[in-house]
Amino acid sequence: MEKVKSLLLDVVVGGWFIVAVFVTVCLLSYNEFKVTTFGKYSFIIMDSDELEPEYLEGDLLIVKRNSDNKIAKGDDIFYYNAQMNSSIMIFNDKVQEKEETSKTDTTYILNDKKVSGEYVIGKKDTAKSYHKLGAALGLLTSKWGFMFLVIFPTLFAIIYEIMMIVESLKKKRLYEE
Repeated sequence: MEKVKSLLLDVVVGGWFIVAVFVTVCLLSYNEFKVTTFGKYSFIIMDSDELEPEYLEGDLLIVKRNSDNKIAKGDDIFYYNAQMNSSIMIFNDKVQEKEETSKTDTTYILNDKKVSGEYVIGKKDTAKSYHKLGAALGLLTSKWGFMFLVIFPTLFAIIYEIMMIVESLKKKRLYEE
C-alpha cells in the first residue's frame, strides 16, 4: 500500500511539474501580440466568437508561419490587427493581392485592408484546431492560473522543505546533547 501511495504521489508531482514547465515556457514565449510562438508555430487561443462557426470560442489553433513566397493570391491567412482600439485581434481573410514592397517585406491586400507581412501569422490550411484546449491553456496562462498552478505549489514545497531541514537540525542537535 505504501508503494502505491508513493507511486501515485510521484505521478501527481511529475504531472504537475510537466504542466508547470509547459505553462512557464508558453508564457516566456509570448510575442509582442501576447501569442505564444515556438519557432514557426503560433498557439492562438480563440477568446472571442469572431471566427465562428469554423473556430469556436475556447479552441486552440496551432498555426504554422509560412514564408511570404508560399502565400499566394486566394489563400486564406490569419493575421494580427492592432489598429482596433489598441487591442490585438486575430482575423482570417482571403488574400486579394500581394505586393512585394522590398526584398524582406510583403504587403497583402485583404478585402479593404492592407496588411504587412510582419503581421501575418500563417495560412489557414496549415492551422490545426483543438476544441476547448484553448480555454484550458488560456486559464493556465492567466495571472491567477499561473499563480495557483505554479507559484503557490512551489512556495509551499519550498516552505515544507525548509521546515523539514529545520526539524532535522533540531533532532540532530538533541541527539548530540
